[in-house]
Amino acid sequence: MSYLTLLLSLLLGLPNPVPPAESVFGRAEMSGDVRIVHVFGSPDQMGYAHGYLAGEDFVVGMQELYSGMPPAAISMADFMRSWAPLIQLTDAQRVEVAAVYRGMRARLGLESMQLPGADRMVDETDLLIWNGYDMFRAVGCSGFTAWGSRTKDGEVITARNLDLGIFSPRWASNQIVLVRHPSQGKATACVTPAGLVGIMTGINEDGVCGFLHDGNGPEMDAVLEPERPVMFAIRDILERANSQDAFEVAQAELALQGPFPYSYMVRIITPRSDADATPPARVYRLDSTGLGQNASQPNLAITTNHYLDSANLTPSSLRGDSAYRYSQIHQICHAWVTSRIVTVGTAWAALRRVGADHLMMKTLHAVVIKPESGEFQVSVAVMDDTGHIECATNRPPVTLSRSQLFDVSPPMVKINLAPAGGQPSLQTQ
Repeated sequence: MSYLTLLLSLLLGLPNPVPPAESVFGRAEMSGDVRIVHVFGSPDQMGYAHGYLAGEDFVVGMQELYSGMPPAAISMADFMRSWAPLIQLTDAQRVEVAAVYRGMRARLGLESMQLPGADRMVDETDLLIWNGYDMFRAVGCSGFTAWGSRTKDGEVITARNLDLGIFSPRWASNQIVLVRHPSQGKATACVTPAGLVGIMTGINEDGVCGFLHDGNGPEMDAVLEPERPVMFAIRDILERANSQDAFEVAQAELALQGPFPYSYMVRIITPRSDADATPPARVYRLDSTGLGQNASQPNLAITTNHYLDSANLTPSSLRGDSAYRYSQIHQICHAWVTSRIVTVGTAWAALRRVGADHLMMKTLHAVVIKPESGEFQVSVAVMDDTGHIECATNRPPVTLSRSQLFDVSPPMVKINLAPAGGQPSLQTQ
């Protein structure tokens, strides 16, 4: 191994990497089971680092997905690529998605990106469709927020599980914590499968949190016109919002969505506020009729996958898994709590009670966050040597601090390869 390759391996924590064709403004590190990927700079720089450091997971996941498909299903999957023009991103976001693809291609080499059963390689359109996922398929999850008289000293504690179907073992068992340190805008950290540029589970440097939940509101038969994926709306909120204006920013951003083809709920959580006047948790509802909002609840706001009625109760006509998970969280956070105080331990007990651990559906990641201190506890699904995927709520959480997430300097060394076989050079910054 050359000195350059060894140095890159040490800096980025990668096993025997192929030197990149461009500078990598990022690094990857492990904390327990959790892989943390830091990316820095412009959208192009952050995207390239994301793709180079973690993009292999997306490529292998696509290959595993295609390898298990019959020919008819492959034809349908390829037909979905025609939906790419409906995914409405900003120019900067498109640059970032394109750079993610460029980074993964540089890391793997195009010959390693062949799709089984298809006469093509993984390409940028696949990645774009992946980033429009919530426009074509709903996601599910459970979560809650406690504050005020429900917690010690009134601190805010918020939690969530992300439950999704298993598209491929690699995709399910390689959730990462992606921390963006942009040149402009607020730094954000999200738990996500590799390759996603939007946010389903995230926090920004000011402690504002955003979570995406499937809803049970009115839906359309199909996507009829270009839309911004809800994951990108959450990202736009977290890149702008602070603890004072988070709900104002969220209302404005989500109002831009207009009617959305599927039904979702977006939870926005802030650090402690005047809870009597402005509770630190708000749940927005987005569906084919437009934007709505769940009424505020006193000191304990639970969200699974159904709307609440005007009295903040589960509709009596609703039965099934969503209502069951709601009742289990309520029972643990209300009836089980000594002196009615919700703690981080209580939060994990509730998440474990409602975690999904089935053959085709798993809790891929789970988090408990204290927005004021920035304490971020996360567990992720893992795959053992036999190929069994253990869901996130069966794993011990890893605790990350605000400083671990956000007080991080860019890599001191950039690796540059000159074009046309020129000699590589090291640059310090």
